[in-house]
Amino acid sequence: MACRAAGPRRQALRHRRRHQRDPALPDRAGVGRRVIRPLTAADLSAALALQADGYPEALWDGEKAFVSRMTVAPEWCWALERGGRLEGYLLSHPWTSMSPPVPDTTLERAEGDIWYIHDLSTARAARGRGVGRALLAACEAAHPQIRRSELVAVDGAEPYWRRLGWRPAMTGSVVAKVAKYGSAAVYMARDWG
Repeated sequence: MACRAAGPRRQALRHRRRHQRDPALPDRAGVGRRVIRPLTAADLSAALALQADGYPEALWDGEKAFVSRMTVAPEWCWALERGGRLEGYLLSHPWTSMSPPVPDTTLERAEGDIWYIHDLSTARAARGRGVGRALLAACEAAHPQIRRSELVAVDGAEPYWRRLGWRPAMTGSVVAKVAKYGSAAVYMARDWG
């Protein structure tokens, strides 16, 4: 019996596989190549707009708090743009384990033994395309000394962070500190070998 490899359904599947776009590759529609680079002051208005679109208003950092997080540890903050437009950003810094910073406060220093992820935000149109993973990978590659990362998952983001390897770490005094991020907030941690 002959194989039906050339049938219309199989041809459609092959065509779809060949033409699925890898989010890390250039966009064939001409929108532009993704560029991952340091987050800078020039990104501030676009980053604040992404923050407003991605987080509940009660969790927004004001401009002063946002800028302080960008400037105390600029080598830990990343942007992903395509065609000159910001598609996502990562705002992070070194910090003390099990001690999340109070929301919307300015930071004077960024010291500590862990990688604290304050914000990871993606434009709605770019969600599901690996923007968050790419930003995290860029930071990890720039800081191979990372042994532990911590964050507060807010607004139902716990499943996302679980898929990436973070696990709940709601112990001791961190419970009261995390309450400032909302009732559904979960403190999470990830260890590297």
